[in-house]
Amino acid sequence: MEVKKKIAIVCFSHSLGGLELSALRLTEAMSKRETSILLIASPFSPIAERAQKANLDLVTLSPRWKYGDVSTFIALVRILKSRHIDIVMLMQSKDIHLAAAASMFIPHLKLVYYQQMNSRHYKRDIIHTWIYSRLALWISLTQSMKNDVLAFTRMPRDKVKVVALGTDLHQFNPSHFKKIEAQKYFGLPSGKKIVGVLGRLDKLKGQDIFLRAVPEVMKRHPNVLFLVAGDETAGEHGYKEYLADLCRLLGIERFVKFLPFTEDVPQLMAALDVFVLPSFSETYGLIVVEAMAMGRPIIATNAGGLPEIITNEKTGLLIRPKDVNEVARAIHRILTDNALRTSLGHSARKEALKNYDYDQCVDSLLVSLAGL
Repeated sequence: MEVKKKIAIVCFSHSLGGLELSALRLTEAMSKRETSILLIASPFSPIAERAQKANLDLVTLSPRWKYGDVSTFIALVRILKSRHIDIVMLMQSKDIHLAAAASMFIPHLKLVYYQQMNSRHYKRDIIHTWIYSRLALWISLTQSMKNDVLAFTRMPRDKVKVVALGTDLHQFNPSHFKKIEAQKYFGLPSGKKIVGVLGRLDKLKGQDIFLRAVPEVMKRHPNVLFLVAGDETAGEHGYKEYLADLCRLLGIERFVKFLPFTEDVPQLMAALDVFVLPSFSETYGLIVVEAMAMGRPIIATNAGGLPEIITNEKTGLLIRPKDVNEVARAIHRILTDNALRTSLGHSARKEALKNYDYDQCVDSLLVSLAGL
């Protein structure tokens, strides 16, 4: 779908994770639909560097502090006016106030917040109420996120819409990969079952709970390798070392393999027999959608937006957060029951094809923008 209005996507983050990659994907997807799209990002940031390599329409701007940055505000107004922008889509909540102030000087400008991180903090105060009053639309990824927006802010119900985030079903297609080759690509043994966790290394992601389940699983399944893939957040250190120490403490070093962050996620998914997401609370869990698209049997916590994506016992197994025994039991169950393993993977792929095609999700988003 093509939208005639000119859109700017704003993301001043210096990190590179799901949120930043989402901004890049949206910019690329909209530009392919002949929608006039501009990306505004911080100079020398990973997102700016990738946008330049992809030849996306990019303007860089560098906010110096969170509030009261007059020079950045003036520069933003000039950019939006000179490029005749009609809609600004904000990827981070901390950038909304800057665009809200700019919108006071551009009467026709419509602001949209594309919410990817959930917040249950009280924001019904005067300042947040004014900032959010400048928004024409608030996009949430799940109904659970929308409910929290309505509970913790004064956003009108009719201005908060739910649009799911999908994935590239051509890229995430199990028929394009061979398990043995995928395992060889990552240096994984082909003769073992591979049970893996993919994602940023963070205590809230629950990788330690996953590792604590290993000894119990090994009692019944000695021919299993447990994979932990991902890196720590930029500037944060200590959790990866903690996980390595935990492996030594539990005596499971030879059963666990750590891999760094990789962009070859479909290939890595193809190498797995079971995908586990032990997060304490997951706002959305795009990695789960990607695992579904690859037809992997999934174990995930019954937290955040995950129950809206996974149907328990059909497209995956939902377990309580922070429960080592439940993780172990679920892994054992899937490894033991071949029929269940096949059924979960097949149903997950079918659900992804039906509801999480990235192109369809982008079209739904553009329909919402076109109505502004």
